[in-house]
Amino acid sequence: MSVRVWPYRRPVGRVHAEQWRSGDATGEPAPAALTAWDYTTDIALGRVIEINLADLREDCGLAPDAPLRLCVRYWPSTSLLRRSAFVQNLPTHMARTSCEVQISVDSTQLGGFLTVETLIELTADLPSETPFVATRAGSILWSDQLRIHLEGGAGLLPVAPVSFSEAGLPAGSAWYVSMDGGDWQQAAMGSLLVLLNEDNPSVKEAMESTQGQLSGMLWSILEADIVTDLVGRALDDEAFVDETPSDDPDGDLTMAGLVRALVRTYLSRPGESAEQAVKRLRDERRRDPSRFRADVHAGVKFPREATA
Repeated sequence: MSVRVWPYRRPVGRVHAEQWRSGDATGEPAPAALTAWDYTTDIALGRVIEINLADLREDCGLAPDAPLRLCVRYWPSTSLLRRSAFVQNLPTHMARTSCEVQISVDSTQLGGFLTVETLIELTADLPSETPFVATRAGSILWSDQLRIHLEGGAGLLPVAPVSFSEAGLPAGSAWYVSMDGGDWQQAAMGSLLVLLNEDNPSVKEAMESTQGQLSGMLWSILEADIVTDLVGRALDDEAFVDETPSDDPDGDLTMAGLVRALVRTYLSRPGESAEQAVKRLRDERRRDPSRFRADVHAGVKFPREATA
């Protein structure tokens, strides 16, 4: 396990940050995944943060008037470009303060999964000869992060229409989920392809129409099939690694990372990590494969109510 060692003193237990909530600070707790998110939906979040300023500055070895600010920044996994969403200077010579934070993230800047970081930092260089005390502007004294998996990170896969009769696939089938090899550490987007059979009249009609009972039902079935197939393959393969990888989580999404995203989005229970869910589901699938499929149907809310 890696441990970050800071070159200066940081506070302990001086910041009480309530969990992020959808909409504003009075909304429902922000979910770990937004299964209904699309690229036209902005994300609004709010929270309340209470700070013991006097003890925080004392813990850090700072003077009572040391300039501090509360900041929120965010970035999507698709670009890693950091953007500022909220900045508020914190008062000096005040023992405590409470801040209500409200941010809105433009949908055009999103994709993959969203990381929101809240931090308290110095706002100016400080003259100091005391060792292990932050003196440079921008030094982070406290921080926490929220990660929200969007539909782009948990469920959108490359899709291609193909004539199954020409491709040598069963001519009457609807689709085929193509997965290259069994290397779970290879990039997911280069290893997966959902082939849609354009020879199938129902599938062709669904591809040409984004609304209607037939279209909604077919895509609902496809969603359930993808989750069942990909997660099921991982659970059946002893080479699939349960542990969270130690590499940069903001890098390319691997096959193992995609499986964890699907598990986290559709199959994990409240308070259960993806790794714990994988172990539970693996045991469950071995005992009763039908129960695993039922869990997938419940997770993806299959069948969904069709739209007119």
